[in-house]
Amino acid sequence: MGYNKMKKNNNQNKNSIKMLIVGVVLGMVLMGVIAWNMMPSMMINVHESKLNFEDTIFAINQSAAESNGWKIPVIHDLQASLVKAGHTDMTKVKVIELCHPHYAYDVLEPDEDKMISAIMPCRMSVYEDKEGNVYIAEMNTKLVSKMFGGNIAKVMSVVAEEQAAMFEKIMS
Repeated sequence: MGYNKMKKNNNQNKNSIKMLIVGVVLGMVLMGVIAWNMMPSMMINVHESKLNFEDTIFAINQSAAESNGWKIPVIHDLQASLVKAGHTDMTKVKVIELCHPHYAYDVLEPDEDKMISAIMPCRMSVYEDKEGNVYIAEMNTKLVSKMFGGNIAKVMSVVAEEQAAMFEKIMS
């Protein structure tokens, strides 16, 4: 093989490698943009309630009371807080803290898992839009738990399943 032919093949190989690298980088950037845009809809689940606002709050309380070990330690009335601060056009919004002490212990007992306490207890919001539709929003516990893996994923996947079963009859 002549020198010029080897040089030509070498240049073609270099160009092919450059194109491959550019393609991989562009593919990674595109995937990053897609993931960034999809993340909010993946991290938060929103369900329309079959019930009005007050009945939705009551049904959530009742479901928790009838379940095995679930508690609602606090319900935050965000609408009342914002109206008190002078915002009179606020629609109804309440944040419900939901806790199962045994699952909380299982997840918090190992020191390496205590950082998850920053997003505990499980919270959900019930809100009403300007048209009077009522929604329940919750963190996608199953997806978030997978990001942590290990003990947190194991415990929180059970939490996600139990919560879904508790509130299935409320959601449209």
